[in-house]
Amino acid sequence: MPLKTEIPTKKNNMLFIVGLIAATLIIIYALISFELVRRSKRDYTEGEKYFDFYKNPDKKKVYYDEKLAKKQITEAEYAMLMEDSALKNALVWYETVVDLYAPPENKWITLSRERLKEVRPLYTAWAETLKSQALPPVKKK
Repeated sequence: MPLKTEIPTKKNNMLFIVGLIAATLIIIYALISFELVRRSKRDYTEGEKYFDFYKNPDKKKVYYDEKLAKKQITEAEYAMLMEDSALKNALVWYETVVDLYAPPENKWITLSRERLKEVRPLYTAWAETLKSQALPPVKKK
């Protein structure tokens, strides 16, 4: 008895191609979602680091002293980083998570939104104190 070989029809080819495209799109979506969650977690963690520096300035000094001792930063970078506002940096990192990595919504975006409710008023108060301490503008002759 001779074996029958099925000749693929145009319809079978089309179904295969559509299925392959659908599977590829699902895989791409899953990879993109995974990457967005990974990045949002990383950036949320950075925000937490800077917010902790704001609450505990001694930790900031220890952190950058270690980096300086390991020669990962220069003296000039150390001075700049120690002067920089940890509160401002925390706000920027939390806003980055919320603005850049949604949708899809994930745990880190939700946590960043909650943290922003706490950080924004502190940042606004800090910015107001800077404005009040600013020197008056120099008048041109």
